[in-house]
Amino acid sequence: MSNIRKIKLDDGLTLGLIKNEKFKSNLVSVYFERNIDRSEVTALSLLSNMMVVGTKKYQNMKQVSMRLDDLYGMSMTNGVSKHGEKLLISFKFLTISDAYLDQPIFEDVIDFVNEIVLNPLVVDSKLNPKAIDIEKENLREEIESKINDKKAYASSKCISLMCEGEPYAINSSGYVEDIDSISPEQMYDIYKRLVETSPIFVVVEGDFDEEYVERICREKFRFKRGNIEEIRRSNYLNKPKETRYFQEDFGNKQGKLVIGHRTNVDHQEFDKYYSLLVANSIFGGGPHSKLFNNVREKESICYYANSGLEKCKGLMMVNSGIDPDQYDRALKLIRKELEDVKLGNFTDLEIENAKRSIINSMKAGYDSISGETDFIYNQHISRNDLTLDQVIAYVSKVTRQDIIDVSQEVIEDTVYFLR
Repeated sequence: MSNIRKIKLDDGLTLGLIKNEKFKSNLVSVYFERNIDRSEVTALSLLSNMMVVGTKKYQNMKQVSMRLDDLYGMSMTNGVSKHGEKLLISFKFLTISDAYLDQPIFEDVIDFVNEIVLNPLVVDSKLNPKAIDIEKENLREEIESKINDKKAYASSKCISLMCEGEPYAINSSGYVEDIDSISPEQMYDIYKRLVETSPIFVVVEGDFDEEYVERICREKFRFKRGNIEEIRRSNYLNKPKETRYFQEDFGNKQGKLVIGHRTNVDHQEFDKYYSLLVANSIFGGGPHSKLFNNVREKESICYYANSGLEKCKGLMMVNSGIDPDQYDRALKLIRKELEDVKLGNFTDLEIENAKRSIINSMKAGYDSISGETDFIYNQHISRNDLTLDQVIAYVSKVTRQDIIDVSQEVIEDTVYFLR
């Protein structure tokens, strides 16, 4: 296991250091965390893109790209995502480790990171006014293109219908109808709100001198701090009285059947959550699962069929691709497989295969430079500090009765069919 330390730099500002000598690269990640809010989500999505195309020092994308090239071809990515009812805005910078260079560049890398997140291009209290129209159009195209991926669209639509009126229904990319009204002045206001009031987590992973990196980060990361937003725990308790059904007709040859369930368990209930994780794996979590082997392979009724958990929101989603005229039969067979899990109709080998799949997947994540960062940050925003070994121990000790008990709390909420 890597050497991991978490250091408080300021109010709501945490530094994570992950010493890992098996990689020749260093990854610097900066995460901003907010309660997801319909009134600001589109502007934040736009802001994420605008922050990387121009800064006070590097005023356009050409200058930004040239500086990345100067830093030995450093790569930069940004994104907005949803974690339960939280919105995460992230910036990641991947560069070669100083250990493999004649002249160190880590301080220069952190200066560039600071330039991106702390020195936006502002003109007369307007955030990068020359770039805003282009980035608005890019965001509009990004949002409108989502319907072209019918599998992702169906899953997202089922969630928005299932969680209507709840923060989790909010689209993390934003909304086309909100784009035109956003001004450069508003963008600067929301930028200041983001950096002053968001909990921030900075992670450095790779092969580096810890004392040196900690000193540089303490010196460089000087965020102006205001009243830090208190991040709410997602509301995961919901027991629907009956299933709701929705259908959209696109004239597709392959239908997309999505079934949303409420689990009434979230990630902070360790024993129950990891029991549910094993139960989901048996049900639809991979090629060893009931959905794959019985519904897809044996019955040959689905092009694909799988299930997954939203650990913060207490959801279990089933996604499947079927011929449109097989809707009733597919729904019946999928329900039967979940009922079998609830009744304990699974073998010890299925339990073993499910646990092995989960553990191998977690370990495999550590084989990439970003895997450990992602795990540590997920634990951080989930408000627990379980190590990978502790998580594996929870998974390993799950019993047959644990699986049955937690499965019986799963309630079907919404069935959505796109055909």
